Amino acid sequence: MAKPIKKVEKYELSEQEERYILLYIEYFVQKKTWNEICKKYDCTKQMLQDALHWVVDNKMKIPTASLIKGSIDAIEDRLKVNRALYDKEVVKTRYRDNGFIVALTKELREDEKMAFKLQEIYSDPSEQENNLTPSQVLGLIKANQSV
Repeated sequence: MAKPIKKVEKYELSEQEERYILLYIEYFVQKKTWNEICKKYDCTKQMLQDALHWVVDNKMKIPTASLIKGSIDAIEDRLKVNRALYDKEVVKTRYRDNGFIVALTKELREDEKMAFKLQEIYSDPSEQENNLTPSQVLGLIKANQSV
């Protein structure tokens, strides 16, 4: 007996839910303060708090594209910080920590690979049409990390 095909329903976000995701990304990914976000988006601290709670409670409803974009943004922010640390350490003439430089170089290389792979997934329209679930995206990320 054949199993019935499970139909994946595509969840459509409302305008308010998209705004909640945007506020979440600003706060957790881009590490902006409450005041900066409230000024930029003309919202109250209570609305920002509601947005953060909604995103945490409804993680599985977040579209794949938003999840991948958030991951790319987080990796690019980490790359900026690590490049600044690397540049600061390399120009030192005294007390240079070569082990730290090697570790940073390895981390920069791995982050660049991961960002590149995620950008391929994000920009490939055929992947987006396959309606990947957030758990499948996380599985792809884990698989790429182990490679």
